[in-house]
Amino acid sequence: MDRRTFLALAAGAGALLAGCTDTPDDLHGRLIVMRHADRTFAMLNQTGVARAATLPDALADIEIDAIYTTPRPRNIATATPLAEARGLAVHNLEAMGVGRKLLTAYPGQTVLWVGNQENLGLLYAELGLAIKPPVQFGEIHIVTLPGGGARPRVEVRHYGP
Repeated sequence: MDRRTFLALAAGAGALLAGCTDTPDDLHGRLIVMRHADRTFAMLNQTGVARAATLPDALADIEIDAIYTTPRPRNIATATPLAEARGLAVHNLEAMGVGRKLLTAYPGQTVLWVGNQENLGLLYAELGLAIKPPVQFGEIHIVTLPGGGARPRVEVRHYGP
């Protein structure tokens, strides 16, 4: 499947689920969701490296139990300064179904996910979130899923230069 087909399918899935505001009953916990930092081509650029270095301070007030990214080097590079500051490993997962995977593996805990512009929409559709995901560089969403079908809460933050 080429990128255009994938994005068209993702947009369609998001449109179908745009009216959903409740998360599945069995999912609870907190996901910190963000796109990788600024890039040029496939890798972080100088601004992206500087932005990633500010991530530990931007999330200093939140306990994080695990850090996950897609296998792309720019995602790993974005998460690495935070992981090093917290003494955590950066784990890699393919993006499809990542919301359920992380919330099931870490029920009631806090997990950071560094994704890409194209898969963040799919994650939000999976979680039933009817808002735009954090696709801008430096934008962070802290998504709290209370469980029991209760409405998720989203706190928006920013980090970096």
